[in-house]
Amino acid sequence: MKSRKIILPIIIIAILALADQIIKFIVVKNIDLYDNIPIIEGVFEITYIRNTGSAWGILAGKTTFLLIMTLIVFLVSGYVYNNIIDIPKYKPMRICLVILIGGAVGNMIDRIRLGYVIDYLYFKLIDFPVFNLADIFVTISLLGILILIIFKYNNSDFDIMIGDKKGGCP
Repeated sequence: MKSRKIILPIIIIAILALADQIIKFIVVKNIDLYDNIPIIEGVFEITYIRNTGSAWGILAGKTTFLLIMTLIVFLVSGYVYNNIIDIPKYKPMRICLVILIGGAVGNMIDRIRLGYVIDYLYFKLIDFPVFNLADIFVTISLLGILILIIFKYNNSDFDIMIGDKKGGCP
């Protein structure tokens, strides 16, 4: 059972990161930098850009800092995942952490390999910043974690998540 708790998430993380990398590869091979392909005219398009920062280009050019932050997110998420008791109540948090790590790894691969992240999804209608599949994984998982923190878990649950298997009980 312990191996399933570790091996299955690693496989899922690898699949999520691989899906992200395959799409980025297809974009780079088929679209010129800063060019776009309309999917829904005036609403949504595929636009190839290189993002040297994080979300919305924040911290542009700070690749080393962003790699360190990604590594910290990876390590903290892995630690929390590993310490969560394997019961159904905590399964949503474990799922969110796996998705978060998968997205972080997808963008980390770009930063290590290229020095920037390949972004390609653009909602032109609302002029939303260009993003990618890994960004979707990170955003959805963080939103899920936030919802779980606000509505599902209490203080004793957090004690369990950080390693106190008794949940704060004597």
